Amino acid sequence: MVYHSPMATITRTDRLILVPLTVELEDETHQIYSDNRVWGHRPQARHTDPKETRELIKRTYSSWQQKDIGPWGVYLRDRPSEFVGVGGVELVDGKVWDLKYRLRPDLWGNGYASEISTAALNAIKRIDPTLPLTARVTTNHPASFRILEKLGLKPVWEGRRIGTEHNPEEPDVRIYADRDLDEDTLNFLINRP
Repeated sequence: MVYHSPMATITRTDRLILVPLTVELEDETHQIYSDNRVWGHRPQARHTDPKETRELIKRTYSSWQQKDIGPWGVYLRDRPSEFVGVGGVELVDGKVWDLKYRLRPDLWGNGYASEISTAALNAIKRIDPTLPLTARVTTNHPASFRILEKLGLKPVWEGRRIGTEHNPEEPDVRIYADRDLDEDTLNFLINRP
């Protein structure tokens, strides 16, 4: 599988450099996805093996191949070798844009998640605004609610992930969207692992 899109470009925001997330960034990405602090709201989702991170990157890279936009590896503009984390959108089954971000805990509180999310929103408006922008957030993560609501997304559903009904450690999920969702799209998001 090839992980470089010839059309993919580097995106710059006021403070960040956003590059397509590829397997070349696997080590830095795994440091984020294996950090207990990043997964304090959902510890069972933490990556314990670099293979999990590699599979995540391979899966999400299909967005770059289909629409020339997908998750980014994020660096600081004023220190371009400093990896901040991962963020952006993923095209999921050609139905929705899924907004996501995972950042280094020592850099939380600096507005980077908002900056990444705004860049992603602007990108999909140019590339394919016909698909809804969505995000799934655990209900024990209110800081993410504020970011999504600041972007203009609204909560459209809240409840248990399918398959987690009997797992008390799994938190409920709130789904956000930039528009009303039809029943099929909402069910797709609710039933997505």
